[in-house]
Amino acid sequence: MSAPALRALPLHRALLRPILLLGAERELVLSTALLAAGLVFTVHHGWSVVLGGGLWLGGLAALQRMAKHDPLLSQVLARQLRYQRWYPARATPFGRR
Repeated sequence: MSAPALRALPLHRALLRPILLLGAERELVLSTALLAAGLVFTVHHGWSVVLGGGLWLGGLAALQRMAKHDPLLSQVLARQLRYQRWYPARATPFGRR
């Protein structure tokens, strides 16, 4: 008697790809745009428009570069920062601390 054949299911790329906006992570792009727009509309000087535009373009270029390396980089970093620096060895989860 032979082993039963494994059933192959298609995995659609649209369900696995990360959500990107302008080639970078959506949340980071929107927060950079909000920061640049806040600078432009609250300072009311000519240099603030140039500085806000530079912040937007430079930030977007940096975010796109980060997304090429890893599209979920900020989520990976946030999860990494939640980890403790050191975990003591214990036999059970109910051991003394």
